[in-house]
Amino acid sequence: MRKIIDDERLIYQCCSLYYEEHMGQSQIAKHLGISKSSVSRMLQTGRELEIVEIKVRHLAQYMYEDLEEELKKKYHLKDVVVAESSPLDSKTERISKLNERAADYLNRLLKDGDYVGVSVGSSIRNLAKTSHEAFHRNCTFVPLVGGISQHTTGMEEVQSNQVAEALAEKYGGNYVSFFSPAVLSNENLMNEFLKEEAVRFIFDYFEKLDIVISGMNIASSMYETVKKLGYVSDDQLDRFKKNGAVCNLILRFLDQNGNTEPFDEYNRKIAGISAEAYKNVEHKLLITGGAGNAAAVKSCIRGNFANILIMDVDCAKALLVD
Repeated sequence: MRKIIDDERLIYQCCSLYYEEHMGQSQIAKHLGISKSSVSRMLQTGRELEIVEIKVRHLAQYMYEDLEEELKKKYHLKDVVVAESSPLDSKTERISKLNERAADYLNRLLKDGDYVGVSVGSSIRNLAKTSHEAFHRNCTFVPLVGGISQHTTGMEEVQSNQVAEALAEKYGGNYVSFFSPAVLSNENLMNEFLKEEAVRFIFDYFEKLDIVISGMNIASSMYETVKKLGYVSDDQLDRFKKNGAVCNLILRFLDQNGNTEPFDEYNRKIAGISAEAYKNVEHKLLITGGAGNAAAVKSCIRGNFANILIMDVDCAKALLVD
């Protein structure tokens, strides 16, 4: 004798009412005059007979989970986020998608009471300009280097003080200002200047940092911002490149292994957080994109300047190439 749960027509009705009409199992049982346990078994049979096909729709922002996991394991990172992109995307569109993912990640990472250090440059400033809704947090945003320059750049609000203010406004937090030139003419002058009460308070904030955020532009020249701000000359850049510079992070130059020592003559004139203090922060975010920045990203990882990467797919794939 055929069991009621083997009736394919009834199985179809069950599945249609549950998945298309969104009726509960108890409602279906009453509607069809069968037991609730029969409804449950029919729904299972419907999946087995492929009357019903259940799929998880992968949103674009989650389509690179395997790539993210592979990078986390390869470089021993705390987290990796890969932004979607298309070969047809313009540079502006790629940057926009990258910043949207970064803003989304910050929504999940930031919590009340956090102290967040921010570097100089348009990469970080653009976070505050995204259309992505920001969850307000009672955070304090702290500039990591001095925020005063006599140079005009034609670039909107890229000084560290301006970046801290913009992010505080977006995320509903507070910010402090670091009223100092980012780079002074010599190390002795910098050390004396930073003894002044009006500026030395910033080092107390450096010790409290829970998160630091730095970035590198998707551009052919990773030194675009530091040049336009007048922090380094073309002659200096040429010399640093010859000495093996592959990256500039928090205005400091790094070689391929993440070492700052070959450029100490310049790096020691920077008014800001020390390299060691930066490395000691728990969450070190680096936001970047483009396959051409892979060597710079590796430098930051090797030097312990980054343990959370937010990047586009081109940069991510380039990092998997040894």
